[in-house]
Amino acid sequence: MSAREDVHLTDAQVNEYVDRVMDEAARAEVERHLASCAGCRGAIEETRAVVTTAQREGASVTAPAELWPMVAASTIHLAAMRRQVIASLRGVLITGAIVLAAATAFVTWKVARWTAAREAPASTVPVRPIGPGPGQHAGHAGHPTTLRTAPGPPRAPEAPRP
Repeated sequence: MSAREDVHLTDAQVNEYVDRVMDEAARAEVERHLASCAGCRGAIEETRAVVTTAQREGASVTAPAELWPMVAASTIHLAAMRRQVIASLRGVLITGAIVLAAATAFVTWKVARWTAAREAPASTVPVRPIGPGPGQHAGHAGHPTTLRTAPGPPRAPEAPRP
């Protein structure tokens, strides 16, 4: 402030000066400014008057008796109240968890069935026996006598044989 005397003290500087929380260098600079600035001296005096009045009035004010239970309930007993609420809801929470698990299992089962039904079913290819032809053997393990072939065009039904 010594560089510019026309700069006034901020509210924070006034409060720190009145509360005596400034370091010595800052306090000395504020006092140099106060020596030449009547406006800032007035602000300091007004702030001191407010602090003095607040201290005097604060000592004579007592809280109403009915205020204490509300303060205690909102601070001291808050953890105990939370535990009681959670304990009272324990059955509902457990039931909800079971219902949620069952619903998830049911939906998963339905989705699995739905996707399995939508997939193309494995083609059923008719198996036609093929007998041994000339130069073929009757078949053994690893060489079946029937082959799976792709279905051909539909055939007309045959008349029954007598």
